[in-house]
Amino acid sequence: MLRPRAAGTLAGITAVVLTAVVVGTPAAGAEDPPATGGYERTARLTTVGKPLDLLLHPESGKLYVGSDTVAGTTGASLAGVYALDPAAGNVLSWVKTSPGSTGAPAQLPGKRLAGPLPGDGVHYLVGLRGVAAAKDGDTAGRGGWLTGTTITQARSGAKAGTVVVVRGTRLEEVAVGETSVTVERSLTLPATGGPLAVDSASGRIWVADNANSLLRGVDSVAFAPDGKTIPLGPGAAVSFLEWDVEHGKVWAGRGAVLEAYDIASGELAAAFRAEPGDSIADVAVDPRSDQAFAVWQDHGNPPEEGDGVGQLTVYDTATLKDAGKGAELPGNNGQLGSSSVAVTPGGGSVFVASPSDASLTVFTAPVPPTPSAPPSPSDPVSPSPSVPVSPGPSDGSPDPSPGDPGPDAGPTDSGTTVPVDGPTADGNGVGGAGDTSGGGAQSTTGGGSFTAAGGGSLASTGSDVILPAAAGTAALIASGTAAVLWRRRRATA
Repeated sequence: MLRPRAAGTLAGITAVVLTAVVVGTPAAGAEDPPATGGYERTARLTTVGKPLDLLLHPESGKLYVGSDTVAGTTGASLAGVYALDPAAGNVLSWVKTSPGSTGAPAQLPGKRLAGPLPGDGVHYLVGLRGVAAAKDGDTAGRGGWLTGTTITQARSGAKAGTVVVVRGTRLEEVAVGETSVTVERSLTLPATGGPLAVDSASGRIWVADNANSLLRGVDSVAFAPDGKTIPLGPGAAVSFLEWDVEHGKVWAGRGAVLEAYDIASGELAAAFRAEPGDSIADVAVDPRSDQAFAVWQDHGNPPEEGDGVGQLTVYDTATLKDAGKGAELPGNNGQLGSSSVAVTPGGGSVFVASPSDASLTVFTAPVPPTPSAPPSPSDPVSPSPSVPVSPGPSDGSPDPSPGDPGPDAGPTDSGTTVPVDGPTADGNGVGGAGDTSGGGAQSTTGGGSFTAAGGGSLASTGSDVILPAAAGTAALIASGTAAVLWRRRRATA
């Protein structure tokens, strides 16, 4: 796959100087290609710590963020689980403490969101063997720790209120209580288990078997292997599975390749390859819009490979083709963790978590062009194609008067404004290297907004920067001008 690059210089746009590190947003420059109708970056949140996983609750519509503290910063830790209003960007609540390994509450990262609770809330993993549950408004999670082998994978079970976990060769269904976690059913897999996908409608759990390069079916009612397998072709180990109920597909991330398998036929339906230096991090399937949203994450080690820029790609789940609505993810690399993605029903808003720069970026769907109104009977009628029209001076067209605005006259409407921010001066917007035991730059107890300045908002240097939406994503500006890197990636089936 080819990725054209051009160093674009911002021209014809009023220069906006940011006093902090510049937000890595693509800008429209003189050498940039015309817009392609892709998703547009509209906001960036840096007050939920280092986001490790995202989940949009299917019933309450709230966005949950499992998060760790930001290394290399001072102040209180930002680890825990956050509940956000996805429409406004407000932090509704923050679950700071979870069950510790000894049973005592402790502030621990919400490292993986296993799935939604009925009505509202999430199951999530803490530490090596902890499983907890919390919802908006809770100050502490409930649950406990299992003994023995570390939990490597977890998803909400087919049975309401349960979680299915993988621990080595054991697949277990556990119930989460107020102060404990109980294994209700267990089975031994033929090999060490990998990522999971749970299809509650058909009563099947898919488990990746990376040792034998296949997907293995488990009957969730009998909690036993059902004999169904899907062979995987040569390639990297499966890092995640995502179920597409609408089209009977299961999506698998395998290093530099994203694959979609047809459940009915048991065969590979489509494969999409990354750019050199990139890998697939996560995918979210939206049945309402027939789209799958994939995050391709850069390795983050240029110049050997990679360029420090990730990619959000949108696929049509019916045709299994690139929908051409993707967007750049500057600074999204895999140095400090894997990125994750969530989407609102219908695909109106997409949320991308980046552990590498401790940010949550919001993208909005492209607005389709307004159709032209049909001509009325009083409108002038265009000449018949059979009648030649001369463009010469004899056509009687009047010369423009000195008072007429020229063709370069700009629009008078400044358009809708959107907030854009940069990393905070104290480092809250940039994830540091090393261990994650350091504190976060801010303590957010709720109420943070995409549009309000100050604590819990997009403000990074004491004030928000508001740009006209008509300027698109031209926010990558430093000292009036900046060189930006543009690329277009083309996924191949």
